[in-house]
Amino acid sequence: MKLLYTTTNIHKLRGANRALAGTGIELMPPSIDLPDVPEIQSDDQTEVSVDKAIKYHALLRCPVVVMDSGLFIEPLGGFPGVYTKYVLDVLGIDKLVDLARNIEKPVAFAQRTITYFDGVTLKTFSSKVTGILVREPRGMNGRNYDKYFVADGKDKTIAELSDEEQTALIAPVWQEFAAWMKEHQKEVI
Repeated sequence: MKLLYTTTNIHKLRGANRALAGTGIELMPPSIDLPDVPEIQSDDQTEVSVDKAIKYHALLRCPVVVMDSGLFIEPLGGFPGVYTKYVLDVLGIDKLVDLARNIEKPVAFAQRTITYFDGVTLKTFSSKVTGILVREPRGMNGRNYDKYFVADGKDKTIAELSDEEQTALIAPVWQEFAAWMKEHQKEVI
């Protein structure tokens, strides 16, 4: 089963497809240049993901999968949260990390929300990976906050983990999505 994944980020696409390996689901990138759709202003990641799925479905007129992710730094009230991409584009990762540099234990979580929409059925799936931020970047197998985020139970940043270790962190939400698709949906694309 092939599904349209509305991302132009090759890293997100590869990671999702690694997590879906063996499920019979393959995510495909858009075959056209995908315009950014305006994001609603909401602190609720599910609302943002659902809104994007509805807008992309209206634009592309086929079933879509959308994934919204963000870094939520708890001592900063969850900032940047759903605004992570924007904050990284404007401030950059170094200035974002500087905001948490003087916090003794900067607890954070990375959250992903996947939304499927086919014009009738709308379904979301979310997962959190909790951990802490380190003060200096480490690792080469990642970008942005991957170089600063250490997941609970790990002693390495995400960027220091192998592809397989990274996939293990994100796989549960994609596996939940795949199980639901197999149970509830017909063949698409």
